[in-house]
Amino acid sequence: MASWRPPFDEPNVHLSCESGAGATSLALHMARMVLEDGQRVLWAAPDMPDPARFAQIIGGLPPTVATRFHAMNLVGRMDLVTKALLQAATSLPGVGLVVMDDWAPATGRIPSASLDAMEDLVSGLDDVVLLAIAKLGTDMDAEDGFRVRSEERLQKAGFVSWRMTLAQSGVRRLDGPGEGQRVRIVDEGLVIA
Repeated sequence: MASWRPPFDEPNVHLSCESGAGATSLALHMARMVLEDGQRVLWAAPDMPDPARFAQIIGGLPPTVATRFHAMNLVGRMDLVTKALLQAATSLPGVGLVVMDDWAPATGRIPSASLDAMEDLVSGLDDVVLLAIAKLGTDMDAEDGFRVRSEERLQKAGFVSWRMTLAQSGVRRLDGPGEGQRVRIVDEGLVIA
């Protein structure tokens, strides 16, 4: 497994991504690292990651390690979903990462109630890393044609914003506070490009 680690220094990361850029692979890569470190992962998403991709990144772990990966379906009212995640994160021992993959609608405004629920989740997760993933919005005035939707509100809630976009060469670009990184998706996760 590659030794690359995401450059996220903050506990609450909002990763806005271009469709198909590999944000779910990045989250699985992070989940594997957390599991290998002996901690638990809580994963909430409307759909589970592609089974083949999941098996490539997580599948090689011993069963005793892989059983610390807990998945739940991210459907319905966001406040109920975040309350269930918070309850699991505070009652299960050793939770090191909470992932909310595709937590917001793919297009349009992010509903205010969903942003409120995310703010409540951030305030309740003390020492647990939260990675929330949503699609980038379009912005014809931006250099690359994208913008982070509800960025100010997410920052006010305690998130640090990162972006993941796909370059023509198939390399993914991670941009956020500090220096950006270029990564490539491989079977085992991500490596520096």
